Amino acid sequence: MPEFDHIKGFLFDLNGIITDSWRYHSKSWREIATKLGISWSTHLEEAIKGRDRIDSLNAILKAGGLENQFSDQEKEALADEKNAIYQTMLDKMNPNDILPGILDFLDELTRNHYQMIIASASANAPKEIQKLELQTYFPLIVDINQIKHNKPAPDVFAKAAEILGLQPDECVGIDDGIVGVESINAAKIVSIGVGDPRVLHEADIHFTTTKELTLQNIRQAWPK
Repeated sequence: MPEFDHIKGFLFDLNGIITDSWRYHSKSWREIATKLGISWSTHLEEAIKGRDRIDSLNAILKAGGLENQFSDQEKEALADEKNAIYQTMLDKMNPNDILPGILDFLDELTRNHYQMIIASASANAPKEIQKLELQTYFPLIVDINQIKHNKPAPDVFAKAAEILGLQPDECVGIDDGIVGVESINAAKIVSIGVGDPRVLHEADIHFTTTKELTLQNIRQAWPK
């Protein structure tokens, strides 16, 4: 485990950390699940959090016992339908949707000369950052086309560190999902999980809400 003073960059998940756009994703997927006659559950929601469209759809289909009922083309059509629903909701996003404490934390990181990047393989990430008016903080976003495997594979966080020109042990990754924390850990990066500690028990550091994200709190919680 590196010393905290060795850290130079912060790699941010987008949904659930910067903004609660996850509620839009959840509602969109729930509409697709309802259309397919698949029951929605908290467990299913956690299972798809942080995954890409096709992985999310496959998890939903598996929950309904329908994993072998659709061709790849039909799956792509369902994923596109979900994204169309999501885009309609996304058009309403604005800076008021930034989660509590995040702007203060981004300002603190800027003052202390840390590098920052969005480590999200969502194709919608650039649009969301623009809607939130956070381009100054996040001119850099991992492009989904730059990675082979989405979370929980390490690709997205490993690529984020590479784009910043940093080694994994010079970075901290922040995510609110199980697969996100697994992705950070797989990339050999210090992980901060934000949310239910029972769900995110694999994180190196844990906070319950984004309001707790400060350099002082991270330093105090840093693994010895």
